[in-house]
Amino acid sequence: WHYAGAPCQPLTSALRNGMVKRQATSNPISDTEITDALRRSRYLLEARVEKVLEQYGYYAEANSAYPDPTTQKSRELDLYALAAHKTIGEYGFFFPVLLIECVNNPQPLAFLTKRPLTQFLFYQELKMAGLPVKVVPKKGSREWTPLAEFLLMKKYQHYCKGPVATQFCSFAKKQQKDEWVALHEGPHFDAFQKLCDATAYFQDKHFKSWRFADRESMNVEIYYPVLVVQGRLLQVRSGKRMLAVKDVNHVQYRRTVIRRDRAIDYHIDVVTEGYFGRYLSLLAREVQEMVRRTKRRTREIREAIEKIVAKARRLRSPEKIRAAMDVEDV
Repeated sequence: WHYAGAPCQPLTSALRNGMVKRQATSNPISDTEITDALRRSRYLLEARVEKVLEQYGYYAEANSAYPDPTTQKSRELDLYALAAHKTIGEYGFFFPVLLIECVNNPQPLAFLTKRPLTQFLFYQELKMAGLPVKVVPKKGSREWTPLAEFLLMKKYQHYCKGPVATQFCSFAKKQQKDEWVALHEGPHFDAFQKLCDATAYFQDKHFKSWRFADRESMNVEIYYPVLVVQGRLLQVRSGKRMLAVKDVNHVQYRRTVIRRDRAIDYHIDVVTEGYFGRYLSLLAREVQEMVRRTKRRTREIREAIEKIVAKARRLRSPEKIRAAMDVEDV
């Protein structure tokens, strides 16, 4: 270590003799300080959320890795969770996949919400991958229909209901001033970015890692990016003369990300820890409705699987395989 161009001899000697290490460990952290530090972190929240997932029949994995799309360095998602809902045939399933970040927010997390004019179309923002995510509903038709549209998800998917936010903020006090400011906290912004990146990665991975068998069954993963908060969650509505602020348990947040020169919309559920179990029940009801509607249209589903497999089995490029299976080229 150098200071003003010259070696700092006292610190150099102290490091050599181990004095700094002894000073650092002479006053170890107390049990009370350990407890306080853990309560301020998100680690205990992650453990509690993982336990709830297991109670609702999910396989949960903490610190699931995915590559950062910019740096390609490994990053970790707080929780990856998977459940299974049987559909048609012996091996046909819907697999809801929850990609979860946890935040212990000491100050409220506020979302500015409104009711968008095109909200009835937001079911299209539910990300899916697998076989089939598209069907040809009319015999002889060349037009593929997204599975979400085929199953009329606009009637029961929660993305199509309630207020939606595209802006959020938290709060902090100005230094040396008794004044609060609304701002974007770095950890919150990072959590939303991670959820979008992880969703894109796992969706792409499921498509591109496909190995076709002689006879394929229905196998569709449905991705739900979720932020679970331990502190207060606020919904803010802006009127002509005043702001309406209230505590809520669930907020829908939309975020647009540019990937390969395309704008992709992600729909993220933000829920409080206390509401998380009810949120899982909400998802279960929606997936069960998808199952019910799938069983009523077995023939069209089977025809879609056979048609997609006939084309994709001949392909070798992972990108071309995804293009053959996906709703549109990516």
